[in-house]
Amino acid sequence: MAERRANERFSTSLEGQIAFRKGQAPIDCVVWDLSETGVRIVVSDTAEIPLEFALCIPGESAVAGVRLVWTDGTHYGAVFTA
Repeated sequence: MAERRANERFSTSLEGQIAFRKGQAPIDCVVWDLSETGVRIVVSDTAEIPLEFALCIPGESAVAGVRLVWTDGTHYGAVFTA
């Protein structure tokens, strides 16, 4: 199958958090790979992930807005919105 992405992806294993509501605990995740335009994250349990959220990578002091594009239940693909 041909690769359809316009930007090169880089494999990572960065610890991240999905933050989406004030007062609600973030969901832990792993940033599996990323590119200039998007990211693939993995969560350990089936969780209700919102369509749009802030992806925080505490070890890199990074926060980015993202929008979900696809999921298979534990892996999630998203594009950066900001």
